[in-house]
Amino acid sequence: MFMFIFLGLVDTIIGALMIATHLGLLHEWRLATMSAVYLVGKGVIFRGSFLSLMDVFAGIYFILIMLGVRTILVYAFALVLAYKLITSLIMRGLG
Repeated sequence: MFMFIFLGLVDTIIGALMIATHLGLLHEWRLATMSAVYLVGKGVIFRGSFLSLMDVFAGIYFILIMLGVRTILVYAFALVLAYKLITSLIMRGLG
C-alpha cells in the first residue's frame, strides 16, 4: 500500500510541475521530459483502467505544454493526478 501512496504523491508533484510549466514558471525541459516519460510508462505498466489511460494522456500533454500548447486541460490533468493521491490516502485509511 505504501507504493500506491508514493505513486500518488509523485503524480501530485508532476501535476504541480505541469501547472508551473503551463504558467511559465518552469522552463526545465529535462524535468518535463522525465515526468512525461514517467507518466506514460506508468500508464502502460498499469494499463487496463481509465486512470492509467489518463496517465498516458497527461504525459503526452506535458510534452505538448513544452512545445507551446496552452489550454485549460492542464488543470483537468492536474486534478486527476491529485485525485489519485487522495484516493490512495483514503484506501490506506489516512484520509
